[in-house]
Amino acid sequence: MRNSFLFYIALAFQPLVAQVAPLPLDLPQYNFIQYQANQFEGARNNPGYEELFAKFDTLIRSGKNRINIVHIGGSHIQADIYTHRIRQDLQSFYPGILGSRGFFFPYKLAKTNTPSNLKISFTGEWLTSKNTESQPAFTMGLSGITAVLVSKTGELNVVSQFDSIQNYDFNRIRIYCNVTDSIAYPRIVPQELVEEVSINAYGKYIQYALSKHTDTLRMVVNQPDSTRSPFQLYGISLENDDPGVVYNTIGVNGARFTSYLKCDLFRPQLSSLHPDWVIISIGTNEGNTRSFDPKAYQDEYLMFLDSVRRAAPSAAILLTVPNDSYLFKRYTNTNTAKIREVIFNIAHKYGYGVWDFYNIMGGLNSAAVWYKSGLMGRDHIHFNKPGYLLKGDLFFSAFLTSWDNHLLQQATSKYLPATCLSGRQGAAAQAGPASSIQYPVSSLHD
Repeated sequence: MRNSFLFYIALAFQPLVAQVAPLPLDLPQYNFIQYQANQFEGARNNPGYEELFAKFDTLIRSGKNRINIVHIGGSHIQADIYTHRIRQDLQSFYPGILGSRGFFFPYKLAKTNTPSNLKISFTGEWLTSKNTESQPAFTMGLSGITAVLVSKTGELNVVSQFDSIQNYDFNRIRIYCNVTDSIAYPRIVPQELVEEVSINAYGKYIQYALSKHTDTLRMVVNQPDSTRSPFQLYGISLENDDPGVVYNTIGVNGARFTSYLKCDLFRPQLSSLHPDWVIISIGTNEGNTRSFDPKAYQDEYLMFLDSVRRAAPSAAILLTVPNDSYLFKRYTNTNTAKIREVIFNIAHKYGYGVWDFYNIMGGLNSAAVWYKSGLMGRDHIHFNKPGYLLKGDLFFSAFLTSWDNHLLQQATSKYLPATCLSGRQGAAAQAGPASSIQYPVSSLHD
């Protein structure tokens, strides 16, 4: 499938068709995927999305903008396969927009699956608690997982460039932790790398400004008494001042809206990331039941959205519909269609965008088709790596389509005579040979 969008090749808009060229995205063809439905519904003429796309416009034209994206969900997000694909897509489709790695939790501390794009190692004894527990043992931060150092010393090492095509170096580190009540602050090693240290008591983080860029974090904690106010880690953000896209991911296996509503520090720490776009992918776990309650799901969704809106009042918001899945890994699950209805009702009432992946992947019982096509795991809930990579590319394609609509409207209404445009391909044909950027998807079937 070839998806194109009107792409800036000049520093500013000009009333010339020749200034506009398409960017193709090739996707593998499956007859069960509804490619024509793959876009962000509700984004057209949406003030929040007009502002978001305008920020992308500025980034491409001037190379001086920075766009912060926060994607929140459950196990699909914790695995960070399809979200990392989206991250790489958004950071590589145009030169000089890499941005930085952003926020994450070092899941290895919690002895749970860790994204392959980060290399994590640690020493010391750590106890963890998650927002999926009925009563979490520790204060919950934005990540939904808290790791507490219960030994006198501990060390955490993170290599941000591991298993990635991107060079995620950084010269600023944020350690989200119990900064106001801990008796032990983490040290960054080597210490001579640190130029300045500042504490944000509201967001509960310590910020370290470094003298040069690096791709490796080494954090050491020494605490004389591990029983009195021990060090608590809520998450890490690796940053720099480069223009581009920062794609922050927050996911906990099994998480529901009620899980994140237990996170006392969710709002201040989300606010500290200054989101321009918040993507919400929660519902699979709520739907894995024989007694799904649409009203309860809607109420919990709205309470969660209230926290998001208070933390990021100017951010565009995208609600994603969960994929089709099996109930208890065995039975057809009709709950996802009910979840979809709730999501669209909320989006229409409050003006949010929707990525209807349930419909795009084929609707009811499409999980079985994806499994037979080698794109889904045996549980018919989670995808395998090829499936997740395809899902990430589909999301990016939907982004291009929606941005394309915005650019076409801008070009038509402000700069281009109506007779010059007969659709995207018409503009491209008049512009002459297009500069094609092919996005590689051959690895989907490796």
